[in-house]
Amino acid sequence: MLAAIVFAVLSALSNACSAVLQRLAVVDRTSTTARPAWRTAIDLVRQPVWLLGALFLVSTFAFQALGLYFGPLSVVQPILVLELIFTLALRVFLLHDDITSRTWSAALAICLGLAAFLLLASPSEGDHVPGAGQWILAVSTRGLAVLVLLLLSRYGSPARRAALFGAATAVVWSVDAAFVKQAVDVLAHGGLPGLLTHWPVYAMTATGVLGTVLLQCAYAVGPLAASQAALLIVDPLVSIMLGIELFHEQLRTGPGFVSGAVVSLAVLATGVVMLSLWAPPVMTAEELARLPGRARPDEDASARRVPVNQEL
Repeated sequence: MLAAIVFAVLSALSNACSAVLQRLAVVDRTSTTARPAWRTAIDLVRQPVWLLGALFLVSTFAFQALGLYFGPLSVVQPILVLELIFTLALRVFLLHDDITSRTWSAALAICLGLAAFLLLASPSEGDHVPGAGQWILAVSTRGLAVLVLLLLSRYGSPARRAALFGAATAVVWSVDAAFVKQAVDVLAHGGLPGLLTHWPVYAMTATGVLGTVLLQCAYAVGPLAASQAALLIVDPLVSIMLGIELFHEQLRTGPGFVSGAVVSLAVLATGVVMLSLWAPPVMTAEELARLPGRARPDEDASARRVPVNQEL
């Protein structure tokens, strides 16, 4: 179980590094001169900082897969919420952001809620291998939930629509995590040939792509705080239910343990919402200029075209 926790934490850290590095690369390119989107994309691929972020993204998936191999969904997926805190820390070290005390208090609430849940619920690995009927039932019911969320997301305020898209993304990615867990088990027992000749790897790819598309829709329709909060709250909850349903993962069921776990998850969810609202805004060209040696936004454009990797 310790290995699962370590790899889940590394996955959250790696994802935070990827997000910050690739955002820095995007802001650096889009803050210089106006250019077509395809040209910006080509420039990004050539940037060492962007490529390093892409490498961290691959590491994120690898660490998550290892975590799911060594431990249950109900442990690995909730830990991934630490990405928010790691991102906050990277903003401090890279951009020297002045983080308010209330933002750190929200981060502390996330840590306390997560730690309390893991201690009180004490999730343990199941030994059940789900059959085809169980997979069909689990995927079809979650698919129906996604359809309902997407239908509801057609109406309402931008924040409501973003939250619903974020919740739909969370459900898809929870199913994807279950496919990943099944795929790494197939890989461990059958090697690469076994992986390529069985369905989990292809189902995992399909849900991964669908989740990414839905996430981009969430970003497009409303504020990041709404979609991010919904995503990071719904994902652990659905993953815990999938772990119990498909793999027969075990949680402590005594009245006190159940009540404590519910309260812990509520504290975690509150921390996620507050941190999403109080976190520093999305990085801009002005923030990028605060890095040591960077030109100010109002200085000569040629100074702003210095590659960001030379300053990091």
